[in-house]
Amino acid sequence: MPKYTFTAEKIADTLTRGESTSASGTLRAPSPQAARKAVERSLRSRGYEPTGTITITQK
Repeated sequence: MPKYTFTAEKIADTLTRGESTSASGTLRAPSPQAARKAVERSLRSRGYEPTGTITITQK
């Protein structure tokens, strides 16, 4: 499976209104679309809502 890097700009903290941050990291996924969905799912499971751009690039 290919390795991807991601950067998520402007993710809103759903537990603390008005707070936002960004995140970045790496993951393995079968496609860029699957990587994006995995990042979105992971952020939401941690209490963040993606409100900005999520950039996925193959490493």
